[in-house]
Amino acid sequence: MTTIETLIEQELNPYLVEIDNGQYYAQTFIQHLFENGHFSKDDLKQNALVVEKVAYSCLTTAFCLWCQLAFSTYLKQATQPALHNDLQQQILSGQALGATGLSNPMKSFNALETFNLTHHYEGEQLIVNGQLPAVSNIDYDHYFGAISQNTETNELVMFILKANTVGLTLEEKSNFLGVNGSATYSIAFDNVTVPESHIITKDAEQFAATIRPQFVTLQIPIALGAIQSSLDLIDQFSNAQNGINAYLEYDVNSYKKQFAALREQYYTLLDKAQGDLSDHLLKVVQLKKALGYLLLEVNQASMVNGGSRAYSPKAPQARKLKEGFFFAALTPTLRHLGKIEETFQTTSFQ
Repeated sequence: MTTIETLIEQELNPYLVEIDNGQYYAQTFIQHLFENGHFSKDDLKQNALVVEKVAYSCLTTAFCLWCQLAFSTYLKQATQPALHNDLQQQILSGQALGATGLSNPMKSFNALETFNLTHHYEGEQLIVNGQLPAVSNIDYDHYFGAISQNTETNELVMFILKANTVGLTLEEKSNFLGVNGSATYSIAFDNVTVPESHIITKDAEQFAATIRPQFVTLQIPIALGAIQSSLDLIDQFSNAQNGINAYLEYDVNSYKKQFAALREQYYTLLDKAQGDLSDHLLKVVQLKKALGYLLLEVNQASMVNGGSRAYSPKAPQARKLKEGFFFAALTPTLRHLGKIEETFQTTSFQ
């Protein structure tokens, strides 16, 4: 088995600038992590620690790993052996890659958007139309999950498709802040037939409620790794120009204390939950929200702390500044998290 550290050093770190410029997607690295058995079907803590290590080098690639793990969560809930066992094994071994496709539905369930995909039936066949504006970790031979709505009955169907399915059109999204290098495409549906064997459920709202805690939980180590990386950059430049950074008014020690406390809370929660996060969504939401704001603050401090060198397009501080803005917009976004938190406080949100 090749260690995580070796894979990061050899197959990720040399390409960080190319990833940021949208010239490279770390597919080989992602597959090798899975091929070498660094991820588990059931051990959330193991998976989180790997994502955190990768995010220390590259938030974008850690996000792609989250996409793969989120897709695995869909398969874990499926009842069909072809999905639950066969495709799941391909995903966890790196033979196949998967994407989430649920950004729009997750927002729609909280009345932030309307469903982008609609469906009707022709006989027994499910036919889907519409467009997903942004799906990451996707390519023509990758899989993704999606939810469509029947506008007459309000039925919500969750299904799995391969991106080369007839009727699908992919268009790459590039030069979008923080998204470069994540294999992000819009996906248009033109009378796409979804086989019955690929339908996970026709009660997609309940399905989304079931997976939501793990969906968000696995995003948190993305922020953990990125924050630690920026804190280390601040320390690296602390004595620049005869210690001039001592006059900056960023409270770095406070950042470090906040980070340590939030990280401890997160991994303590994983140990306590033992994979069952159904009763911990509020805590998960609060942790991601707190870390999302902390990431923005620490990245800004690191940028200013780095001086003129940080303003180069190839500088790690500049890259991480963009990464932090992307994490703030990762569904559920910071503002979406705030709404979910408020909903918990006023209703019995499930």
